[in-house]
Amino acid sequence: MKIGKAFVFIIGIVFLFASCVNVPEEIIGTWNFQTFDTQPQGTMTWTFQDDGNLIRIATTNDGILIDSCIYTVDKSMLKTHITISGSDPIFGYGELNGIYRIDKLKEDILIITRLRRSEDETVADYLRCEMIRKQ
Repeated sequence: MKIGKAFVFIIGIVFLFASCVNVPEEIIGTWNFQTFDTQPQGTMTWTFQDDGNLIRIATTNDGILIDSCIYTVDKSMLKTHITISGSDPIFGYGELNGIYRIDKLKEDILIITRLRRSEDETVADYLRCEMIRKQ
């Protein structure tokens, strides 16, 4: 009987922590994409809008490049995914289409990893994106 009570308690704790972060609201805003090269912070920004639009802006020596696409947040009991569709490649960065796992969303840090492309392509599906909320 003690095992049953412990199991119910653990399941309750999991539900509590899984529901703490409201991803659709917390993700809204502009994020500086970390490029991990010599480019200054803010060279690439992602803006998640509350209407489901995602706007990616890259500042280059040749000007500003813009990619506008759509995102949805799918939250289950233990996993939260972001699906991005309608993205076009930006020179040097590629396109974003696919299903992403949220690895970390805490205060001003967002880390997502693409698990697969929307079309279930297997070539170059892995993409890790680390971002810091723009102040």
